[in-house]
Amino acid sequence: MGYKEKEDLQCVIDYLRSTETVTMLGLWGRSMGAVTSIFQASRDTSIAGMVLDSPFSNLNKLSMELVKTFTKIPVFLASIA
Repeated sequence: MGYKEKEDLQCVIDYLRSTETVTMLGLWGRSMGAVTSIFQASRDTSIAGMVLDSPFSNLNKLSMELVKTFTKIPVFLASIA
């Protein structure tokens, strides 16, 4: 849930730039991908543009909302995890 996405995206960007056929990069991300794109753009000002669908501002809050909506796990147990 978000621990390695920044490094994964950086690896893809590094590869694309190494091909010397890509002149501009744009990012598209949904939910966690949108947040990953925001993090990447904050450290790489050469990103030309982004399309962000449903980024979230708080992973813990999102996780609890998903637990409530899609599982029967008691929230207090999920919050421990």
